[in-house]
Amino acid sequence: MIGNENIWKQLQEIVGAEINISESPKSVEQREKELFIELLDTIEIAWKQEHELYENHGVDLQGFSQYLYHAIETLVMLKYGAFKADIFWWYVLDRFDADGNLLGLEDENGQVYHFKTHKQFYNFFKKLK
Repeated sequence: MIGNENIWKQLQEIVGAEINISESPKSVEQREKELFIELLDTIEIAWKQEHELYENHGVDLQGFSQYLYHAIETLVMLKYGAFKADIFWWYVLDRFDADGNLLGLEDENGQVYHFKTHKQFYNFFKKLK
C-alpha cells in the first residue's frame, strides 16, 4: 500500500473529499475461488513432477518438499479449520485410486460426491460448515 498512498492523496485532491474504495463481496468471492483453484493446480503440478522425478530418475525431493507441504497444510488449516483442511487434502492426495479412477467422498448421510473439476470441488467445499 506504500506506493498507493500518493495515488490516494492525488485522488482526494481531485475529488476534494476523503475517498473510501472497497471491493464488492462478489469480486472478493470470485478472487477467492480463482486463488483456491490456482492453489489446487499448483499443488497437483508440484506433486506430480516430484513423483515423476523420483520414478524416472530416482531423485527424492521429499526431504525438502515436506516442509513446503506442511506450510501449505498449516495455512489451509488456519483459513478453513481442521475439518475442511482434512477434506482439502483428501481431494489433493486421495481422490484417485492406484489405477487413476476417481473416488467419491461420502458424507455422514451416505451421499457420495465425485468431483471431476477443481471448480466442482470448490463449490462443494465452500458450502461445508
